[in-house]
Amino acid sequence: MSHHFYETCAYFTAARYMRTAEAVADKFFKPTGMKPAYAYLMMALEDQHPQTINNLAAKLGYERSSIYRMAQKLERNGYIKMYLEGKSANVDLLPASAPFLKTANQCLEEWGTFTTDRLGPDKPTMTNLLTTNDEKLRR
Repeated sequence: MSHHFYETCAYFTAARYMRTAEAVADKFFKPTGMKPAYAYLMMALEDQHPQTINNLAAKLGYERSSIYRMAQKLERNGYIKMYLEGKSANVDLLPASAPFLKTANQCLEEWGTFTTDRLGPDKPTMTNLLTTNDEKLRR
């Protein structure tokens, strides 16, 4: 019997792509000193702050516990402050986050240029399909 999941299984092909993308993105985001996920969390806060852990988890597609752990590390580095407001854990940027965010945004721009060059005209279609299919699976 020969399996066809290498090309036809949504789970396998997406996971394989993600492993490759993550390995390459790690190199582009290395100047931040952290994994890309930390940069994306910080940039989400740059877009709107403060935000709750729950809101960040929903927006970024991570479990709340993962966002909380990342936020703890960012807080230890002096980039953010976490505080409770009622039952919500809030996260806000601190002034010391500015250099990190400048670097993260540069990394994102370079990553975007790289993926546009490598993926060409398939990139917008692929990212749109990933976004809409993610929403379909989450329902």
